[in-house]
Amino acid sequence: MNQDAYRHELEYAIQYAHDDWLGFSVISGSVGSLLGRGASFQEQLTLLLRIVGDLYDAGALAGDLTESTREPFLPWRMEKAEVLARIAAEVQPQSRLPDSGDVCWFTVP
Repeated sequence: MNQDAYRHELEYAIQYAHDDWLGFSVISGSVGSLLGRGASFQEQLTLLLRIVGDLYDAGALAGDLTESTREPFLPWRMEKAEVLARIAAEVQPQSRLPDSGDVCWFTVP
């Protein structure tokens, strides 16, 4: 995988999380772009979790959107390793990468 392309995709996702709620369709799209056709689901999941980990390191939090206008985003109160484990546990049984609205959303508070 091209590291420059990875940095470009990651920077886009970080900026997106600063500006709006970042859903998995953007991250899954980055995975597809970076790996191309023919990558195994395990390779895709590994890269998805790497991107999520790097988003976390850049200040993005995973959480759930709510109906509340006061608190539209409820961050998960977990450490990075717990976030990654939870996402992996929810995605693995599906055998496909998640879409926006699946599992969680990301934002930089």
